[in-house]
Amino acid sequence: MRNIALYFGSFNPIHKGHIALAEWVVEQGLCDELIFIVSPQNPLKSSTELAPEFSRYEMCEMACASSRYPDRIKVSAVEFVLEKPSYTINTLRYLRSEFGSQMQFSILLGADNIESFDRWREYEEILRDYRLLVYPREGYSVEKFADKITFLSDAPLFDFAATDIRKAIADDEDFIDKLPSAVAKYIIQNRLYK
Repeated sequence: MRNIALYFGSFNPIHKGHIALAEWVVEQGLCDELIFIVSPQNPLKSSTELAPEFSRYEMCEMACASSRYPDRIKVSAVEFVLEKPSYTINTLRYLRSEFGSQMQFSILLGADNIESFDRWREYEEILRDYRLLVYPREGYSVEKFADKITFLSDAPLFDFAATDIRKAIADDEDFIDKLPSAVAKYIIQNRLYK
């Protein structure tokens, strides 16, 4: 049975930190394959600064292709066809019903998500049925569900987030070094986040 790590997010935009983390998870043998699940709309976030979902998907595709493991780091648009807003539990149930006999799923998420995890729809089922791989985020603790998660204390940390990149683009500041080159080019060509 293949072990698949699911990395849910808006990826607005995907950046070098996301890819470095995905590569590290693969290198640590935590999964056979890592799949970025692009969320059309996170129910706990505002959609005002969200680039179109297919643009975010295309950027993820480019970033995965430029990773060190393009055959093992991929992207999925599964949530584009499921009911909106995108609840993780619905996606997990769908994937389990379609692929559960061939694949075992774990979830990769940041410590920032653990703090609000009990606000996720049917989070108890997720905690019970899936392995949570939690990477550190500056200023966030993982004490809340410490006994139920696998904390990746050695995962690479980056001192920027997608929010910082969008702000840099809007303010005409340099942002290119934080993105895979194909993603930076795509953002410039399509005038995203302006």
